[in-house]
Amino acid sequence: MRVGLVGLAALYWPLAMGNGLRDREGVQFLSAATLGVSEAEIEATLGMTPAAYAERFQIKLYVDAAEMVASEQLDTVVIIARHTEHATWAERMAALGVNIFIPKTFTTTSEDAARIVQAQHRYGVQIAVGPSPRFLPPMMAAKQAIDQGRIGKPFAVRICHHHGVIDVFNQQDWYRDPAEGGPELSLGWYGIDLALYLLEDQVKTVFAQYGNFTSPDSPFMDCGRIELRMVGGGMAAFDMYFCNRFAYPSWQLEIVGPQGVVSIHRVEGDSRKTVVSLDSAAGYELLPLPDQTPGWEMFWVDDFLHKREPALSAATAKTITEISLAARDSAQQGLVISL
Repeated sequence: MRVGLVGLAALYWPLAMGNGLRDREGVQFLSAATLGVSEAEIEATLGMTPAAYAERFQIKLYVDAAEMVASEQLDTVVIIARHTEHATWAERMAALGVNIFIPKTFTTTSEDAARIVQAQHRYGVQIAVGPSPRFLPPMMAAKQAIDQGRIGKPFAVRICHHHGVIDVFNQQDWYRDPAEGGPELSLGWYGIDLALYLLEDQVKTVFAQYGNFTSPDSPFMDCGRIELRMVGGGMAAFDMYFCNRFAYPSWQLEIVGPQGVVSIHRVEGDSRKTVVSLDSAAGYELLPLPDQTPGWEMFWVDDFLHKREPALSAATAKTITEISLAARDSAQQGLVISL
């Protein structure tokens, strides 16, 4: 698989993707296109110049993405551009016949989400979106217990996710621009993805409440709760905290079924150290974590290499985006939103 990045002006994703792609079996990470963004802006957001990035990962730099695809004979690109530009770049890259990975935020509107799905169908390429917490070891252990029938068919899920603060983005960073989305489209992404995955159902109604408690300079909420009622009657709640100045990210989770409860909670100072437990009529037990996982940020690589349907497709991402936008509407209006 021959891979290049479409864009470098972002705080996190260029480095995350570079580290994940480098030395990955079956993958050649070859290039990145700056898309005409100035060196100063890339350095301000990424924390290094394009040349320094290219040297670190031993790749070739381009300005034009189409030229990069042709010159490097790429079959896959990762789009790292402003969220409001994702649909345009997805259409352009799909027309070149390359597969695409889009790190969340997927899009900022349902119309743009539909454009990406349509581009996938029109050009017959694969489009994957992520990351997905369903591939974190504790989440995989919890889902395995559900699939084994250990708690019966679950009817309630409660999720809590702590994820730092907006302070890591400088005042000029485009992430702070309300037009580029907000936490419900980035953090909300995680919880909604998990709710759909764990309950294996679609959302009927959405209710959300937001507040800003520790980030007065942020244009967004920094603490929110999204409540979902599923078509089959189940319930899910997601508490997202973008307001914590301590080790992150961390997760708590509770999945309730008629025969038991699966829980995930933190057990050490390292925010990633968690245990998975099962409470049932048979008693209490800790569930084993998987020895290997596809990786919550890089799972799509194996999907592309094996030419299979992405675990988190553009169509699923469109659904998550629509639910996230409904949550925003609900919080602003104080109403339950029906889908």
